Amino acid sequence: MNKVLQLKKKLTQLAILDATFEVFGSESHQYQFKPCLSNKDIQVFESRYNIILPGEYRNFLLEVGNGGAGPGYGLSGLLGIEYKDVISEKLYQEKYEILSKPFPLTEAWNNLDLIVKNNTGLNANRDAYVDDKFIHGTLTITNYGCGIYAMLVVTGEQPGKIWIDDRTNDNGIYPTSLTFCNAFHDINPDDFYPDSDEEQPLSFYDWYEDWLNRSLDQIRQSCET
Repeated sequence: MNKVLQLKKKLTQLAILDATFEVFGSESHQYQFKPCLSNKDIQVFESRYNIILPGEYRNFLLEVGNGGAGPGYGLSGLLGIEYKDVISEKLYQEKYEILSKPFPLTEAWNNLDLIVKNNTGLNANRDAYVDDKFIHGTLTITNYGCGIYAMLVVTGEQPGKIWIDDRTNDNGIYPTSLTFCNAFHDINPDDFYPDSDEEQPLSFYDWYEDWLNRSLDQIRQSCET
């Protein structure tokens, strides 16, 4: 079965089973999607920022939707798309400018020495730690809450892979993995400390399907109790 059709089938099952929105974040998106993009929409976006979107994500925008149901509080769409093959200048995020610069990381990173402390030992300046240079080549696609974000790598050595920006909680930037997904479903993400150096980051489809599988398991177990 075509992978997108497989994802759609599981999503339909989840939406039916979770009619009361028990899955985390589902009340925000309610298993709905914004309209799909056209090839022209995507080509204009890619041309403007001198990139090529990873194939899985590109197909998702074309066949499923431009943001909506997904991990965390749902998938973010590409901003500035007006669904008439026109892209609005004023709606573009400034951070889209970082897309064409290669993503610099190949393993988990967390340099807390970059946080400047004052004479009381409290964090006084985090600017160097949260500098955009560490997330060059990424597109933020999901907000997990608690200051944790999922990013899709667009350029660099790992296009199409999902990484986590957890710098708000001083946990750095690390590849998403089945370990992270399992921890996020089972505990408060604010209590999660990554140890995923040896794990490969998930691709967009694997990451999305893992969310579907875990959510379906959650709802089915709930129905059995």
